[in-house]
Amino acid sequence: MNLDEQQNSFVGHLLSLAEEGREDRGALADLRSGLGKSPGEMARVHKYVVPYLPSERYNDRWFYILASLFGFHPKHKKPVYHENNGKKWTEVWTVGRAFRPLAFPPPPEPKKQSMEARFVALLNAHPDDLADHLRHTVSLLKSSDPPQPLDWFQLLRDLLQWDHPERRVQLRWARDFYAGASTMATSSETPNQEEEQ
Repeated sequence: MNLDEQQNSFVGHLLSLAEEGREDRGALADLRSGLGKSPGEMARVHKYVVPYLPSERYNDRWFYILASLFGFHPKHKKPVYHENNGKKWTEVWTVGRAFRPLAFPPPPEPKKQSMEARFVALLNAHPDDLADHLRHTVSLLKSSDPPQPLDWFQLLRDLLQWDHPERRVQLRWARDFYAGASTMATSSETPNQEEEQ
């Protein structure tokens, strides 16, 4: 799924608020104030979200959730585009990929069962509980050493598809989380890759 122009503009606007050297600390604080709240309780967040909302209101909550999470951890990882022997692909940084180093640190550190359990709980989250699980996940990403960024465009795409009956987002995150987990010490990790058409 590709984001439409309005959705891309929304994430682009959020990124502009955290542009290095020109951070709008007041705006980021406003966005953070929405953590753990429902959209109706996010009075300080409305001005950053409402101009970008789609006409169908059933997806509004995902925009609010993304905005509040971004205000809390405004670190972005851009996709990396590759081409080799005529084949093109995009390296995408999903939540699963970002969370992997927390559960599977480089040797000699052991695998962290509690982090894997948190990730599995995130994958199993009902849409009504997803905001809380993501808040805890982003908090862990922010506090890790080094802090793990997110691709905020990809996260919006994933949130908008969370309810898909085939659970495609959850499968992609699981693949990105477990791919190469046994070889985290090597520099040849296998990121999520999407072929360009």
